[in-house]
Amino acid sequence: MRVYIQILLFGLFVLGFMGCKKYNQVDNSGTVKTPYILYVGGYYGTLHKTNDALYFNTLFPTDHSTVRQVLAADTMLLYLKENFYFSRNEGAAFKQSNDHPRNFEDLFYKYFLPNQSLYDKIDKTVYLCTSTGLEKSTDNGVTFAAETNWTPPTPNPVVKPTSITQLDNGNMYFIKDSANIYEKKVAGSWTKISQNKFLPKDTTVWYITHQNNDLIAIDFSGKYGVAVSTDAGVNWNMCTGLPKNRKILFGSQSLSLNNSFFVGLDSAGLHRLQGTTFIPSGHGIPWYAKVHFVVGKKVVYRTDVERYYHFCATDIGLYISENDGLDWRLLREGAYSTLY
Repeated sequence: MRVYIQILLFGLFVLGFMGCKKYNQVDNSGTVKTPYILYVGGYYGTLHKTNDALYFNTLFPTDHSTVRQVLAADTMLLYLKENFYFSRNEGAAFKQSNDHPRNFEDLFYKYFLPNQSLYDKIDKTVYLCTSTGLEKSTDNGVTFAAETNWTPPTPNPVVKPTSITQLDNGNMYFIKDSANIYEKKVAGSWTKISQNKFLPKDTTVWYITHQNNDLIAIDFSGKYGVAVSTDAGVNWNMCTGLPKNRKILFGSQSLSLNNSFFVGLDSAGLHRLQGTTFIPSGHGIPWYAKVHFVVGKKVVYRTDVERYYHFCATDIGLYISENDGLDWRLLREGAYSTLY
């Protein structure tokens, strides 16, 4: 009888041990090794941060001054609204940069132009487009001074750029209008580009962006649409597929499996560039939305599996796509103006 009881107790112990072992198993395949960080700027001045699309930390409250752009310079978090702000502690507190109020081009409030600032990681310099000309900061956005690195010397009158961009090869470009585009190659100086095949010339407001090493110019009004240059702004070719005379609110390359280039329109949807033709890519986003920005984020899991998410800022909410920007669902209601 004693032997039987001992065997029974041993059996119960083994079963209990196995049950506990099974219960405590952890599947690490879904554990995130490298998360993303998403910054969301709002129409009414708010700035939010999230790394899981579930919990949003508010870094800046409502102040009714639209966030134009968010960027990072080394360890500094920067953002642009009526003034230029910097944070040394990941957004816990912000300060204004020097020489305020800034004389930004009022084009933003009239046209809502993107890409007014840029951080050059090569030279560790922040560039800023203002109504007094191009300015730069070598202390990560704390202080700014007028750009003086020109070939030939500083243009007269001073060039007042609307926007600035940097190709994957490190060369930078800014645009004032269709006849005035400047280039700064790595370790070089700003030089006006001699165009061979020009952008359309009239009073249209143009801003500049890129896809990989292709330069892209966008007519905000939508009259001419989008032009691409594969030879650093010397020759331009117009793209097709976009509705005519619809304001094009942004154009940007998004981190994804294929580095897709998106443009967002005012009440005419989100479109993706395929070759030299744009195709609709905003299923799930209402037609009446003002589509202001798209950014891609990558998550790396413990198994080294990578997964991409796209986020889209509109005036009616923040949208997310889990299939490379083909379909979208509403993630968070609100009026959002930019992403980083």
